[in-house]
Amino acid sequence: MKSIYYLIFSSGLAIAISACSGKKTETALTTPENSGYVSITDSSLALMDVVLVKPELKVIQSNIYLAGKVIAMPNYRASVSTDISGKVERIFVREGSYVKKGAPLFSLRSMELIELQNQYFEAKAQMDFLSLEFKRQEELIKNNIGALVDFQTTDARLKAAISKVNALMAKLQLLGFSKEFINSPEVASSVSIPSPIDGFVFKLPVQVGTLATTEITLAEIVNNNELMADVFVYDKDLDNIFEGQDVEIDFVTHSYPSVVGKVMHISRAIDPQTKAVTVHVKFTAPRGKMILPEMSVRCVVVQRASLTPQLTVPNSAVLREEDHAFVYLAFDQEKSGTTNSLHKYRVEIGSQSEQQTQIKFSNQPKESFQLVSKNVAIVENERKKRTGAVLE
Repeated sequence: MKSIYYLIFSSGLAIAISACSGKKTETALTTPENSGYVSITDSSLALMDVVLVKPELKVIQSNIYLAGKVIAMPNYRASVSTDISGKVERIFVREGSYVKKGAPLFSLRSMELIELQNQYFEAKAQMDFLSLEFKRQEELIKNNIGALVDFQTTDARLKAAISKVNALMAKLQLLGFSKEFINSPEVASSVSIPSPIDGFVFKLPVQVGTLATTEITLAEIVNNNELMADVFVYDKDLDNIFEGQDVEIDFVTHSYPSVVGKVMHISRAIDPQTKAVTVHVKFTAPRGKMILPEMSVRCVVVQRASLTPQLTVPNSAVLREEDHAFVYLAFDQEKSGTTNSLHKYRVEIGSQSEQQTQIKFSNQPKESFQLVSKNVAIVENERKKRTGAVLE
């Protein structure tokens, strides 16, 4: 009887040890990177149309797409106003007109202009009188006849008169009058408002008879030869942006050809409303196309990380399960005759193209390997069938 008990005990212990040993081996193969394996012969792989290939180190360029809007560069956009009040007498342009710098936009009839010229004539007459008086006082001083205080008073009054004349002349020249016209006896009753830049008139909120004051914008002009795009970049993409970088700009609401712009400035603060950093991209409008402020654009930026060569496999080699990706590897040293041990490894997905995908292992296998390049789902189903897993 004791021998029977001993035999049963020994058999149970052997089974337990064998089970533990098998479990240990399975645990060694089942890690976060290697969740299972299956052994398949070459002939079975051929029947399943499964091909093993070597991965390659390649670059797959990946792009980042950023939204933005067009703005005019400070020196290429102008708000036109007047330096003197008056009523609009004539309008020489209309919305959409192209104007050259210095070309007249409006003419204003101005009572202030007439008064300003009158002040100039009075100041000049006073200056001429004081110039004669100064010379007279100077002669008296030389002959020891005149009083020094009278000479000094005349000198001070003359300097003040000269300053006033120069100031009034500068005002009239600012309004577009030449020095010769200012010193002529003719009096102008109207003044022209010229264009400060070359460009297109895109706002013209006035009409004949409008009272123009220094606070009113009479027109807005934009030169679309040089434009800027304000592009909004979130912090996760900031590492891919640098000043001087070339970026491609698409006009999302128009079928215009894309252009290449250059990153000029990067804001050093996050906008509290957009939660993004504003990047200023300078570009030139496509030839013959009307690009206006506030138009929507999309910037295409190359992701820096995608320019580094990484392991690249066919898209068909990646098995996707929920939020994870896997590949099946066959290590060269494990091949036994015509039998292949295919190990399921979890990978991270990098840049992708229409045919290929970059992958990254958490722990890169050191052994030489090949991987299943297509029909990876068939291999997965075969593994589940052999291990008793429920097939999906």
